[in-house]
Amino acid sequence: MAENKIITGVPGYDQLVEGGFEKNSVNLIAGGSGSGKTIFAIQFLLEGLKKGESVLYVTFEEKKEDFYENIRKIGWDLNKAEKTGKFIFLEYSPEKVKMMLDEGGGAIESTVLKNKITRMVVDSITSFSLLFDDEQSRRQAILGFFDIIRKWDVTTLLTVQHSPTNQRDRGLSYVEFEADSVSVLYYLATGGRRRRFIEVLKMRGTDHSKDVHVFSIDKRYGVRVGPKASVDLNKI
Repeated sequence: MAENKIITGVPGYDQLVEGGFEKNSVNLIAGGSGSGKTIFAIQFLLEGLKKGESVLYVTFEEKKEDFYENIRKIGWDLNKAEKTGKFIFLEYSPEKVKMMLDEGGGAIESTVLKNKITRMVVDSITSFSLLFDDEQSRRQAILGFFDIIRKWDVTTLLTVQHSPTNQRDRGLSYVEFEADSVSVLYYLATGGRRRRFIEVLKMRGTDHSKDVHVFSIDKRYGVRVGPKASVDLNKI
């Protein structure tokens, strides 16, 4: 594997993107409610822990106790991970977000630098954008946030909400444009049941898969990417 690639820890995904995320890149995982975005993101952080890295989870909406309990249902103990001192959970209020942008980093930057964070998840950039009143303010805030992140030596994964009934509408086009990679998780009804699919829309500097693949979520492995899908998502 190339030295500039960061293994995600999601079985089957890295094979789609020539070994993982680009080191110090900003990556986007989009999907509807229940599609698996957060599970994918936590797997990415837990893989860093396995390698002895320090990792950071930033949320604008989750309470830590509730979040840890939900993740425990998957079979992962984030309290135990936190006790290692290498898994850090950071809950950010709207007031802190605006302060962060004004200060050019705020508590997130302090945490990243102090703890030598190498992997960061922001869940979700949709919630972040809704802290601002109008579209222009949202755009400026998100672009400012990207500028801040790119100053740090950290590989970042951002989650974003999108409508599962419209595969080509992922919500914030300027976020997608700024991101180094964009992957989309679908949870769609086909053949009388719901099925999960993943599509890598872009990854700069990578000859990534252009196919849609099926994936599953289970309590032992979390997200597992499988073979090429035999259905056309545009016809669902």
